[in-house]
Amino acid sequence: MTKTRSLILIVDDNPVNLQVLGAVLESTGFELAFLTQGTGVLEWAREHEPTLVLLDIMMPDMDGIEVCRALKADPVTRNIPVIFVTARTETDEVVKGFEAGAVDYVTKPFNIPELLARVKTHVELRSARLELERYVAELSEANEKLAHMMKHTEELAITDELTGISNRRFFLKRMTDEATRLKRTGRSFCVAIIDIDFFKHVNDEWGHECGDYALRAVTDAIKCSIREQDMIARWGGEEFTLLLPETLLPGAEIITERVRARIEGAPFSYGEGITFSLTVTIGVAQYDESAGIDGSIKRADDALYAGKRQGRNRVVRG
Repeated sequence: MTKTRSLILIVDDNPVNLQVLGAVLESTGFELAFLTQGTGVLEWAREHEPTLVLLDIMMPDMDGIEVCRALKADPVTRNIPVIFVTARTETDEVVKGFEAGAVDYVTKPFNIPELLARVKTHVELRSARLELERYVAELSEANEKLAHMMKHTEELAITDELTGISNRRFFLKRMTDEATRLKRTGRSFCVAIIDIDFFKHVNDEWGHECGDYALRAVTDAIKCSIREQDMIARWGGEEFTLLLPETLLPGAEIITERVRARIEGAPFSYGEGITFSLTVTIGVAQYDESAGIDGSIKRADDALYAGKRQGRNRVVRG
């Protein structure tokens, strides 16, 4: 969890050094904590997450190099900056400190202005890094929310609100895609228009809420009757459309007859004591490349109205 205060942990086995560092840093306004041995540093740092660690290299139980390596190996503490405090200035010792993961070092005896400048610099860098991490996290969350909203908006644009299936707009897009694929593969497809017979009677007799239920129930019946690759959409009112990819007219008649029979044989119950039956009339046509999308839909629509004239509750090819 990101901390809002600046907490500096000072680790040194020499109480005099702790006292000196504490006196120097007390005026900075930072919160200070002190440990006198290296063995407890990792556990303490995991619990308190200091902003910065001032770490003596020469300690008897566990030297500063080992402590720093342990801090950098732990995912909770690896990003806490470590400044080594040492009386040794040999190049190999300094290199070992940086290789262990330290960001800086200061030498004993302390040059007070230099010590304060180094500490303040790394505290500010750490604070800026934490703020950047927080901002990145917030930005990532905002981007996820925006992506979700955009996806939801796109789904709304292509979905019929009442039935949850595709709407007329998306159906026409999918039909256009199928027409394009036909030119590439030569595999034809069929389109069907389904109309609920005497649907006005449902609304007039039991109300529009019952009519909405009937539309959803018919939707479910159609979905249970078609193949996985087929597409159902609400065309408008009590009309639905089917897109049957890579299907010739005889196969389309089999699928749509299955739809018709399921709906005819389904009991519909709404509320208390309302039961009724429904039938549908279906016009089906194979896509005609010369007629195009509109012409092929019109052939299915003309077949539908021919079925209405013939007495309804039937599948008619266009």
